[in-house]
Amino acid sequence: MKQKSHLHKIFQGALILTLSTLIAKILSAAYRIPFQNLVGDTGFYVYQQVYPLYGIGVTLALSGLPVFISKLVAECKTQVEKESLVRQLLQILFVFAAFLVIGGWLAAPTLATLMGDEHLTSTIRSVVLMFCTMPILAVSRGYWQGQYNMIPTAISQLIEQIVRVTIVISVAVVASQQRWNIYKMGTFAMSSAVLAGLVASAFLVPSIWRIMIGTRSRQPADRPLWGLVKRLVIEGGVVCLFAALIVLFQLIDSFTVKRGLVAAGVASIDAKALKGVFDRGQPLVQLGLVVATSFSAVLLPSLTTSRLKRKIIEFQRIYRSALHICIAMSLFATVGLIALMPQINQLLFANQNGSGALAISMINIVLVALITTYSSVLQSLNRFSVTMFGLAGGLITKMLINFNLVKHFEIVGAAMGTVIGLLVTLLIIHAALPEQLRRLSTDRNFSWKLIGTCLLLFGSVKMVDIGCVNIFGTDRVAALPTVIISVLIGCLVVLGTVMWWQLFSTREIVTIPGGKRILKLINRVRN
Repeated sequence: MKQKSHLHKIFQGALILTLSTLIAKILSAAYRIPFQNLVGDTGFYVYQQVYPLYGIGVTLALSGLPVFISKLVAECKTQVEKESLVRQLLQILFVFAAFLVIGGWLAAPTLATLMGDEHLTSTIRSVVLMFCTMPILAVSRGYWQGQYNMIPTAISQLIEQIVRVTIVISVAVVASQQRWNIYKMGTFAMSSAVLAGLVASAFLVPSIWRIMIGTRSRQPADRPLWGLVKRLVIEGGVVCLFAALIVLFQLIDSFTVKRGLVAAGVASIDAKALKGVFDRGQPLVQLGLVVATSFSAVLLPSLTTSRLKRKIIEFQRIYRSALHICIAMSLFATVGLIALMPQINQLLFANQNGSGALAISMINIVLVALITTYSSVLQSLNRFSVTMFGLAGGLITKMLINFNLVKHFEIVGAAMGTVIGLLVTLLIIHAALPEQLRRLSTDRNFSWKLIGTCLLLFGSVKMVDIGCVNIFGTDRVAALPTVIISVLIGCLVVLGTVMWWQLFSTREIVTIPGGKRILKLINRVRN
C-alpha cells in the first residue's frame, strides 16, 4: 500500500512539474513576439545576443542542477543527512555564484568585443547578476524534488517566468514610447532576470529557512567537501550542459553571426538588424518543440522504470511509442511551419525578411526532438558519456563552420550551421543506441506512411496559402486569415491521413494523453 502511495506521489509530482514547465516554455517563447514588435529587429538583436547567458543561468537554477541535487538528496538515508547536504551545497554554490558574477562582470567588455559589439557590456553585466540567486533557487528546488514534492519548483518556476515576462514587456513599451537607446533598453530588459530570480527566491527561502539557520549540533559529520564538488562539476555538469543544448548553439551564434555578416561586407547597423531577423526563429522553434516533445515526454520516465524491472519487451514498446510520437509530431510542426513561413513571418513580425533562413531553422525542431528522445533513452541505460560526446561533436562542428557559412551565405549560413551541428549530434547519439533499439528506429511501414502524410500536409497547406494570398492579399492583416485557414486545413489533413493510414498503433494512441478519447473518435469515424 505504501509502495502504491509512493508511486502515486511521484507520478503526480512529475505531472505537476511537466505542466508548469510547458506553461513556462510557452510564456518564454510567446513574449518575444510582441517584444520584437515593440523594439524592432535591432533592439531584438541586443536582447538575443545576451539571452544565451540568461539561458545558461536558467539551466543551472531550474532544469540542470535541481535535477542532480534531487538525486543527491534522494541518496541520503535520514533527514539530518539531507539537511547537512543542503548546507554544504549552499556553501559550494554561493562560492561558485560569486565566481560567476565577479568573473562575468570583469569579462563583460571582452565578451562584448568577441561578439563584435562593445556596447553590449552593460547588458552582459546586467544579466550575470542573476547568478546571485542561483544557489537558493537550485538548492531549494533540488531539495524538494528529492523529497518528491514538485509543487515548490512548479510554483516558483511560474512566478519567475511571469515576473520576468511582465518586466521585459513593460520595459519594451516604455523604451518604445520614450525612444530609449537600444542598449539601455537591453540592459533594463535583462535586469528582469535578476528581479524575477529574487522574487522566486523569496518564495522558496521560507521553506528551507530552518535548514539554513539550524544549529550544527544536530548535524552528523559532513561528507568530504571535495568529493561533493567533484560530483557537482562532473555529474551535475553533464546534466546541465545537455539541458542547455539549444542555448549553447545560440551562444555560438552570438559570437559569430554579427561578426560574420560584417566580414561579408554588411554595414554594422545592418548586420545588427539582420541578426535580429535571424533570431526571430528562436521563439518559433521553441514553440514547435513544446508541441513536438510534450507527448513523448510523458512516456520517457517509464523507460527507466521498465529497465530497472528488467521488462525488456515493455522497454522496447515504450521506446517505439515515444519515438513514433516524437518523430511524427516534430515533423508535422516542422513541415507546417516551413510551408507557412512567409505568412507566419509577416503575421508575427510585420514583414517577410529572412523567411528562407527561418524556414531552414525550423528543421531544428525535428532534430532537437529526436536528440532529446535518443539521449533520454541512453541516460535511462546510464550511458551519459555518449550523449556528452555527441553534444561536444555538434558544438565543435558549429564553431568550426559557422563564421565561414555566415560570411558566404549570411543568415541562411547561420541557419545551416545549426542544422549541420545538430545533425552531427543526432548521428553520434543514434549510432550509440543498442542494436535492438536501432532496428526499432527503422520501421519502413511507419516511415513511408509518415513521409506520405508530410507530403500531403505540405502540399495542402501550400495550396491553401497561395489561394488565400490571392484572395486576401499579402499585408499583415491579410496574413491572419491566411494562417488560420491554412493551419485548420493542415490539421484536418493530418488527422484524416493518420486515421486513414493507421499511422499509430492502438497501443501508441492509448499512451498519448487523452488517447482513449482519440481512439473512440477514430472508431466512430471508421464505423
